[in-house]
Amino acid sequence: MRLLTTVYFGLLASAVLAQPAPKPNLRVTPLADGVYVHTTYGTYQGEPVPSNGLIVNTNDGVVLIDTGWDTKDSTDNTRQLLRWVADSLRQPVRLCIVTHSHDDKVGGISELRKAGIRVVSTALTAQKTVVSGYESPEGILPADTTFTIGNVPIRTYFPGAGHTSDNIVVWLPKQQILHGGCFMKSVAAFGLGYIGEANLSEWGKAVRRVMDRFGKAKWVIPGHDEWTDTKALEHTLQLLSKHAAAQPRR
Repeated sequence: MRLLTTVYFGLLASAVLAQPAPKPNLRVTPLADGVYVHTTYGTYQGEPVPSNGLIVNTNDGVVLIDTGWDTKDSTDNTRQLLRWVADSLRQPVRLCIVTHSHDDKVGGISELRKAGIRVVSTALTAQKTVVSGYESPEGILPADTTFTIGNVPIRTYFPGAGHTSDNIVVWLPKQQILHGGCFMKSVAAFGLGYIGEANLSEWGKAVRRVMDRFGKAKWVIPGHDEWTDTKALEHTLQLLSKHAAAQPRR
């Protein structure tokens, strides 16, 4: 009996240890006048991982940059995001711009569509999102365009392939905020993260194009982790260089 009891409690302890860490709820951080960072959490290797997007409040409603990090089975993160906007800003969400086709950026499209919110990106992102099994954004954005919603100009720019073949960045010229999505790595990152769809030979060139155009940004928001340092682009180049140096020579 003692042996069976020991085995039972050993299995119970293993099951408890195997449970994934609970994901934190939505976090919203004021960044500049009318602009907030929304942070939702997904899970990678059993651990919660933060994903960053933007909330832009204009005099004609709210623009979201990226959905919450959701899955095909749950859109709770984007639902929380919409609830926060309704409760805190008391403005309708007019538009969402998604920066590439991975679930941490497009996973909540179905929730936005239920709420009657328009979601846009490039034609390539629209195609890739369908392949991934998520609802597709409208693929209407050209490679480089600026438009104004309310009193806020917004520029979307495709710098070339990097983290994915379809990654774009979003620039708010009025506030001098650059949202790089997963194309840019936080200074807190020790590696490039998921590179299964990356173009490692072109990524550095694309980063330099972004630096040429938006190098004087006051805030630089990467797709994951912290944004306390504006050197995310430089750090991304360093990580790419380290990755290349670590590869075996042919």
